[in-house]
Amino acid sequence: MTMTNQLDETLALLTGGAENIDPNLAVTHLRSWQAAVAGEPAGGLLAAQLGKVAELLQSGQYTEALASLPPMGAEVEGLARTAPEEVQDTLMRLAEVLHLSDGGLDG
Repeated sequence: MTMTNQLDETLALLTGGAENIDPNLAVTHLRSWQAAVAGEPAGGLLAAQLGKVAELLQSGQYTEALASLPPMGAEVEGLARTAPEEVQDTLMRLAEVLHLSDGGLDG
């Protein structure tokens, strides 16, 4: 799967709200992203964050996992700055979705 396809799939998953995603599907998707960004120069912290969210979901800690999404927006934004031009806009859209995601938490 190309990065463009993976980004489009991620945005589609988040469109209904992060709290509505099947946790098993999310874990598979998170692990795929973790592998994809781990080798990127600016991807180390994001890869670690993706792994942590996957672990939280696998252990049933859904509220904590959802609360971890907004901080990842900054990491995705940083990755967008060094990404190939053809995916920069989509990465920035993903960063915005993550920044605005509160996982349905009141606050």
